[in-house]
Amino acid sequence: MRCVAIAATTIDGKIALDQGHFSDWTSKEDKDFLHEMLDKSDVVVVGNNTYKTAIEPLSKRNCIVFTASVATSERKNDLLIYCNPASSDCLPLMEKYERVAILGGTQTYTYFLENDLLDEIYLTIEPIVFGRGLNLFETKEPFETRFKLESTKQLNETGSLLLHYLKR
Repeated sequence: MRCVAIAATTIDGKIALDQGHFSDWTSKEDKDFLHEMLDKSDVVVVGNNTYKTAIEPLSKRNCIVFTASVATSERKNDLLIYCNPASSDCLPLMEKYERVAILGGTQTYTYFLENDLLDEIYLTIEPIVFGRGLNLFETKEPFETRFKLESTKQLNETGSLLLHYLKR
């Protein structure tokens, strides 16, 4: 299993203004890259709020939704499984997939970081500032994981940057 986080942030490091904020603020080039990466993935893991804000495009993909609304795990249909990350069911569900794409939000990205499951991070930095909002990661205790910058790519003339990191 290879877990790849795919995220877009503002210059001030925010992934959204709040839990219901749709990612329509990212560039066309970022969206193109995201779809290309999702096409290469076997399953997408998202938090419940992220799933609700992007239910239409995500409903076409194989998804695991992290949510406390189920005790362990529950298959909703052929493409959708709800899984409580506090249970021991989530990791075995994901282990059957070769390439796992993590799309957020903050709690989901943090779960993978804290459980040492992130192998790669693709981070698009968009030239916009929110001034407040949700962080990519939000650990309860001080935490350190080191990554190595693998590549950088300017996606467009306005300055959207794609950074690719590998776990060291």
